[in-house]
Amino acid sequence: MIAAAGPGGSSADRKVALLRGINVGRSARIAMADLRACTEESGCTEVRTVLAAGNVVLTDPRTEDELRAVLEAAYADRFGYDAVVQVLTRDAVEEAVAAYPFESLDEHHDYVVFSDDPAVTRAVAEAMGATIEPGGTEVVTAGSGCVYWRVPKGETLNSAAGKASGNRAHDRHLTSRNLRTLHKILAVG
Repeated sequence: MIAAAGPGGSSADRKVALLRGINVGRSARIAMADLRACTEESGCTEVRTVLAAGNVVLTDPRTEDELRAVLEAAYADRFGYDAVVQVLTRDAVEEAVAAYPFESLDEHHDYVVFSDDPAVTRAVAEAMGATIEPGGTEVVTAGSGCVYWRVPKGETLNSAAGKASGNRAHDRHLTSRNLRTLHKILAVG
């Protein structure tokens, strides 16, 4: 089901901004109230943050690329870090979630790794896929604008596929979210 847009906007105006690398480990620490305020000051409306991991649901008529540039500059200026933001329409997030191809298993995490560059999507899917043991429960496949990944709990950072996804050359083009987080994002907006 595609959610209706908020007042004064089309469904294409409803967007999701996913910040990479905040409030995790030694990364930049940003309070969600401050993130929401900065996003609103950038001209976005109906701004909601989801969890404390840099998930912002908003309404804005600009294209995803235009909005990404505006938000990265605003966040870098306000919070003093090299902001990396993936901006997608809410519809695109919903489609990615609906297309998740793997059965969810107990003791596993289900991830969607979003990319703004088709070449990076292919390269990451190939690199991650090359590490997978045939017949195992860890699986990877490329999707439309994303890579789908299921990995045993506790192995996300240590698995060969997880390490393969960490190519520094791709950092500005990738961010991952757990499928449960994406359901929460979709529920608010």
